[in-house]
Amino acid sequence: MKRSLTVLWSLASLVSGCTDVRGTDAGPAVVVPEGSSSGEPATTSEASESADVPGPRLDLPPDAETTSGDADQTCASFSASGAVVPKPADIIMVVDNSPSMVDETNAVQENLNAFSQQIVDAGIDSRVLLMTAYPNPTAAPSIDTGVCIDPPLGGGGCPLEDDNQPFFAHMQQNIGSEHALAKILSTHTNWAPMMRPNSAKHLIVVSDDDSYVTSEEFDAQFRALDPSYEGYVFHGIVSTSNCANSGSIGAQYLALAALTGGVIGDLCQQEFQPAFDVLSAAVTEGTTLACEWPMPIAPDGRTIDPTSVEIVLELDGELLAPPRLEGLADCVAGEQGWYFDDPEAPTLLVSCPQTCAAVTDAAVAELDIEVGCATVVAG
Repeated sequence: MKRSLTVLWSLASLVSGCTDVRGTDAGPAVVVPEGSSSGEPATTSEASESADVPGPRLDLPPDAETTSGDADQTCASFSASGAVVPKPADIIMVVDNSPSMVDETNAVQENLNAFSQQIVDAGIDSRVLLMTAYPNPTAAPSIDTGVCIDPPLGGGGCPLEDDNQPFFAHMQQNIGSEHALAKILSTHTNWAPMMRPNSAKHLIVVSDDDSYVTSEEFDAQFRALDPSYEGYVFHGIVSTSNCANSGSIGAQYLALAALTGGVIGDLCQQEFQPAFDVLSAAVTEGTTLACEWPMPIAPDGRTIDPTSVEIVLELDGELLAPPRLEGLADCVAGEQGWYFDDPEAPTLLVSCPQTCAAVTDAAVAELDIEVGCATVVAG
């Protein structure tokens, strides 16, 4: 089903009577959020003067003067359409480089390069980690099972180095025939910095054998590494039957792909490109809905009060109002929420993994953001 995301910025005062209180002596303007208080009680004359001004009483900083001014000029409301930003994709590819993979190595490298080109051409904001051994320049091609990625994704330094940070990294690892899933778990501290909180996470294993770590064990341990891994998808190019090119049927990989909604290519058929075509489409489809949104811009002469920001999502007809949290660390697995990218100077509103998953899974999603303006008073 084709997914769509309608984004509406609805920016208006969330507090009745958000007003401009202006002094007759045009001093410098001071911006204060709604309801802020100096902590000092108003004098009798100030209280009397404030009583003549329609709207709620606003406490002012010390020495600020209040007048009757243009109190009927309320905080202006406005709306603007926002573009749907493609969701970034973080991809981990693990290639078995055991001796039994020697016949597949050249085909794997050739098709990984084609796959990387497809990702680049699709315009996806991607980061790719390749976990396998580099080619051995001194080894005969008939026994060398190393792999590396050429440009445009790789850096062009094969066979010794092909990093192209921050978009692509090659982690030198010897991947045993049954060790692909175990290696992903054991090297987490090395590759974790490449993972972004609200990216689509895709894991791809190419192997002619099975994993000694079961699909259930891996799923539980991988999701426990970080809350943002909750919605990951696993794909594999593995043996689906006992064939001449197979060390063993990849039963755990088949189960893990079924568990996470991934795709499987049959290594026995040696048709890598069709499998990578499907993988490329799966990665692209996983980036169509955004899980973070730009901070709205206030109209001229106004300043947004960040504490007033509220988000309402309508997902397939159901309303969802996730609460604002302090940061990713406060996102709890299985609960909704969102946070600012920078609490001091926010530029993005970022959804927690659970909320991101709800948005991504919806066939039709609508987003409404309400923002209150800070009040401008005479200084």
